[in-house]
Amino acid sequence: MSAKFAHKGTEKKKYVKQMFNDISNHYDKLNLLSSFGIDRYWRRILVKKVPLSDNDILLDVATGTGDVAFAFYKKYNSKSIGVDIAEKMIDIANQKSIKYNSNKLNFSVEDAESMSFDNNYFSALTISFGFRNLGFYDKALVEFHRVLRVGGKIAILEFSNPTSKWFTPIFKFYFKNVIPLLGSLFTRKDAYMYLPESVDYFLKRDEMCLKMKKAGFENIEYQDMTFGVATIYIGEKSE
Repeated sequence: MSAKFAHKGTEKKKYVKQMFNDISNHYDKLNLLSSFGIDRYWRRILVKKVPLSDNDILLDVATGTGDVAFAFYKKYNSKSIGVDIAEKMIDIANQKSIKYNSNKLNFSVEDAESMSFDNNYFSALTISFGFRNLGFYDKALVEFHRVLRVGGKIAILEFSNPTSKWFTPIFKFYFKNVIPLLGSLFTRKDAYMYLPESVDYFLKRDEMCLKMKKAGFENIEYQDMTFGVATIYIGEKSE
């Protein structure tokens, strides 16, 4: 398998940042269109997996336009901080947050692998369909562990290769042919060519769990959804 895109390192980070800045104005619309709205279902499951109180503080990494942070705020009234490396995505998240008129919502630009937050600060950390886009997985996981409080949960929602044999060719065809076509109608086609390739090059489930363990997380488990197209990985910081 020959890669058209970089799938690790600084080159990848630069590409991803520019790509998401370029597609930011169409991001929400294309997410809804290309997934038939099922991405919202996956995110609702993620939110249920990480119950919070109104005194808790959530960090949503690779927040994009903020949908997961908003979902936690609406369900639990928790303080929700969203960070992303792409400035224009954060601009949209801040625009969307105006209607809530709440000091419990905050969005800022951060590099997930080197964040400005104090040690042991957050009650929980989530990242939805963004971990795959990071340049250095191990470095990011260590940083996530650093900013989480003891007892805090991490939840990573990410694409996976399907576990269903009959569904796999349908998924591959849609991801590699239909989604790039949809992307080309609105914005950069290469951004939506990168998507299926990044899933092909992403970690297998056991590899992901092992990396989480090496970063210090415990009680690691995962749940596949929708024929294994998406997977939620859960872990906990115990010390």
